[in-house]
Amino acid sequence: MFKSIKTQKDIQEFLEATNRMHDGHVIGVQYANKGITRTGNTVYYHPEQTVLTLQILVTSIWDTVVEIEFEDLYEWQIKESTPLPYSIHETSVAIQGEIFWSNEIDANTIDTDAEELKRNLYVIAQSMKWRVVK
Repeated sequence: MFKSIKTQKDIQEFLEATNRMHDGHVIGVQYANKGITRTGNTVYYHPEQTVLTLQILVTSIWDTVVEIEFEDLYEWQIKESTPLPYSIHETSVAIQGEIFWSNEIDANTIDTDAEELKRNLYVIAQSMKWRVVK
């Protein structure tokens, strides 16, 4: 069952339950846009019908897989990092109108500045929910 992130308390519960994703590795990424329609020669895009699902193997909590689902995406970036692909030392979450998620090192704060975010894995979306898969 997914747990939604809507408050600061939800963020704290997520960070504690997932050990701040310390030593996490992105093992799955799935993006879907079900909001593309056509009327005649015009194509319409409805961002509120976009979904991004990340599966993250968190080795610091006995190889647990955490699944995070973001809906109504504004912007996102998943890119290779070193030393391991899609490596996460810690994760950050903030609510500032939208949900901001990032793999920034200091999980107590998140820099929502566009240039700082682009140095990391990040997602800006209208909603976020998560669950432990295994």
